[in-house]
Amino acid sequence: MSALWNGVVRQFGNPSGPLGVLAGLVMRLRSSNRVRNLRTVELLGIQPADRVLEVGFGPGLALARAAELASAGKVVGLDHSELMLRTATRRNAEAIGAGRVELLLGSADALPRFDQPFDKVFAVNVYMFWDDPASTLASLRRIMSPGGVLALTLQPRRPGATAADTRAAAERMTASLQAAGFADVRTEFVEVSPVIAACVLGRAPRCA
Repeated sequence: MSALWNGVVRQFGNPSGPLGVLAGLVMRLRSSNRVRNLRTVELLGIQPADRVLEVGFGPGLALARAAELASAGKVVGLDHSELMLRTATRRNAEAIGAGRVELLLGSADALPRFDQPFDKVFAVNVYMFWDDPASTLASLRRIMSPGGVLALTLQPRRPGATAADTRAAAERMTASLQAAGFADVRTEFVEVSPVIAACVLGRAPRCA
């Protein structure tokens, strides 16, 4: 059983195949995953006309809530897993059909071209997979509207993780956001089990 679970854990970075299906099921059903995703969307303060980007949308839980809030705007999702793209497409089929959600296969390390900037950007439990977080965040900042808000949420998932691990992760995310040129960086903690999550938010500069 432990070998199976270790295989599933490795899938969270880029789900594929049967174990990827199981990883996606965990992401969709585990209560802590749902809470931290929905709380991140709430902290962004999405407005009806906002353009929103989620990096690493997984099974599409947060996308669906963001689309409800950006009722007159547009929500774009970017993920490098073909399996998660198919899963999230099924979950958000109605909003995609209405043109309010668009899902793309790709990576934050090599962003596609977008014709309009984003007011809100977020990523949940993907920061730790970025090789150069400050560089990735700087690229995201360049596709944001002046004053737009970006949120990074992370809940340590290793066995035995503690609140101290969460606070350390929050400090790393804060440093990365500041190095990437974000201002007004602040941290909100999300009460989930087995260990709290941290949501670090920053604002894109209002002028160059």
